[in-house]
Amino acid sequence: MKIIICSGGTGGHIFPAIALFEAAKQKGLDATLVTDARGDVFCENVSKKIVLDSVRFLPKSPFKTARRFLSAFWKFLKFYLKKRPDAVVGFGGIFTIAPLIAAKILGSKVVVYEQNSIVGKANKFLEKFADLRFASFKFDEKWTKVAAPVRSEFFGKKIPYKCDGIVKILVIGGSQGAASFSNIIPRALETLSAEERKNIEIIQQENHGNVEKLERVYENLGVKATIKKFVYDAAEKMLNSQLAICRSGASTLSELSAIGRPAILIPYPNATDNHQFWNAKYYEDKGAAWVLEEKDGIAEKLGKLIRRLLQNRELLKNAAAHMINDSADRAADNFIELIKLSRGGKK
Repeated sequence: MKIIICSGGTGGHIFPAIALFEAAKQKGLDATLVTDARGDVFCENVSKKIVLDSVRFLPKSPFKTARRFLSAFWKFLKFYLKKRPDAVVGFGGIFTIAPLIAAKILGSKVVVYEQNSIVGKANKFLEKFADLRFASFKFDEKWTKVAAPVRSEFFGKKIPYKCDGIVKILVIGGSQGAASFSNIIPRALETLSAEERKNIEIIQQENHGNVEKLERVYENLGVKATIKKFVYDAAEKMLNSQLAICRSGASTLSELSAIGRPAILIPYPNATDNHQFWNAKYYEDKGAAWVLEEKDGIAEKLGKLIRRLLQNRELLKNAAAHMINDSADRAADNFIELIKLSRGGKK
C-alpha cells in the first residue's frame, strides 16, 4: 500500500504524523511524509519526505492566502501524479487542506485525524470530503475513536514510576515553547521553603532566548536546574521525571500517557475554541493530571499544588497509574490496519 501522510508544522500535528510514518515503514509500506518548513525541523530522521511552502490564512491578504494555497496544491499534485498513493492522511492544520483536496479529486482514499477534544478548523472543513475520520476523542457517529500514534522512541525502554527521592519536574511548552513558564514556574517555587526546594530538580525548555537568565534565577532559588532551548530527547526526559508541567496539546498528552507520567497542565489560553483546556479536563477527570488556568494568581496556586504533591507522594503515584495507556504502543499499527480494512484488506 502506498500512503502519504500530511501534517502542519506544529508539534501537535507533526509528531503523531511522524509516528504513523515510522509504523508504516516498519510494516513495509511505501510511505511519504509531506509537511512545511516548520514541520521539517522535527523530521531529521524521516527517510522519505516532501517539504512544501507554508500555508497560512491571512485575513488582510486573501489573495496572498489564495496564492500560497494554489502553489501548495500544484506542487503536491505534481508529486501525487508520480506517486499515485492509495491513501492520503491529514493530521490537521491549514497546510493539509490543499493536499487532501487534491487527493480527493484524483481518487485516493482521504483520511483525516483529529487529536484534540474539539475538531480544528481545517479538519472541520475537510471532514465533508473525507472517506475516513479518526479522532482521539469521541465526537459523533461520523468519527471513529482511534488513539493518537506515538513515536517509537517512547517505547524503547520502560522505567517503572518511582517518586521517593528528588522530584524531577520536566517543564515543556510544546513545540513552540511557552515564554510565560519562565516567569510562572520560578514565582511558584519562591513560595516554597528552602528545604522544599532542595527536593526538586527542574528540567525546562526555554526557547525564547532567556536560557542564561533563567539558569541564574533557579540558582538564586537554590533549585538544581537544567535549561534547554528545546527538549529533543523528550522521551528520555519524561521517563526520568516524576512530574511534568506543560501545555495540554494532544501530542504531549499522548506521549505522557504512553509512558505514564503525571502532569500539571496549564492550557494555552489562546488555543482555538479553548481546545487545550478541554484536552486537559479529560485527563484531570480521569485522575491523571491537575489543571491550572493561566490567570492571575496562577504562580501561588502552582506553588501550593507542588507543596501538596511533595508532602503526599501517593498523589503522584496514583496519577501516574491513571495516566498510563497500555495500548499506546499499538495505536499507530491499529491506525494502519483500519485504513487497510477500508480497502477490502488489500496490502
